[in-house]
Amino acid sequence: MPYLQGFEAHLRSKDRSENTVSCYLRDILQFMAWYRGKTEYGLEKLIELDGVEYKKYLQSSDQAILTINRKIASINVFCHWMHKQGYIKEEIHVEAVRNKDVRQYKGLEDTDMWKVRNEIHRHGNRMHICIIELLIGTGIRVSELVGIRLKDIDMSERKGLLRILGKGNAQRTLPINKDVRKALTRYLEIRLESDSEYLFIGQRGAFERNAVNLILNKYGDRVNVKVTPHMLRHTLGYRLIKNTPLTTIQQILGHDHVSTTNIYTLTTEKDMAEALANIEW
Repeated sequence: MPYLQGFEAHLRSKDRSENTVSCYLRDILQFMAWYRGKTEYGLEKLIELDGVEYKKYLQSSDQAILTINRKIASINVFCHWMHKQGYIKEEIHVEAVRNKDVRQYKGLEDTDMWKVRNEIHRHGNRMHICIIELLIGTGIRVSELVGIRLKDIDMSERKGLLRILGKGNAQRTLPINKDVRKALTRYLEIRLESDSEYLFIGQRGAFERNAVNLILNKYGDRVNVKVTPHMLRHTLGYRLIKNTPLTTIQQILGHDHVSTTNIYTLTTEKDMAEALANIEW
């Protein structure tokens, strides 16, 4: 697949993260498979109507609008590259799906977050406690969590700093609160002896993203709460939005644009109920 190989080389030349490159390629492969199934023409005959038709195909599935729009964005980037290389004659751009529904809160309710956190602390596994405290105390992505190296941690008795390598190899430094410092200190006391530079290691070496998901799923199942690293990130973002400037939250969470941070300004049904319940005439 010369087009796909060329596109992959283009993405890597832009210093995209491995996860981002994989997502783009997966989305384009799915689009190519759909395109081959409906026409005998090659990709050099691609037209904008094909993209519109694929959008309608995606909308007929049970995929979330966020997922559909990510796939559309991938196709638009691919088509822009194809046009720039001269493989297709006209620029192709497919509009994203407009979400007419009220945005839904994607984090955990406070009671559910405490259930999961308490369950992890109650079982006393210091590594697992360190993972949950880092996630809820910094809002870092799971890919950033497993990428933490020992040299990225700078702690003293009263303060601490954590250097994070985020999307697109963008670096940011986060202060860490007392709960995170305590969890880190206690985990480092019993961390397995290893030559690995990474903070989190198991019997087979450095942790991968899926290992973190499995750990959270295990504790979440015990208290009947669905929990993922991304949900914990949203939980922190929503908590911060109530008394923290958007630009500060943007820097904490490592968003490229403040418009992304705006997702945490949504109003939940609970917020509306509490607001109306407190009305007195």
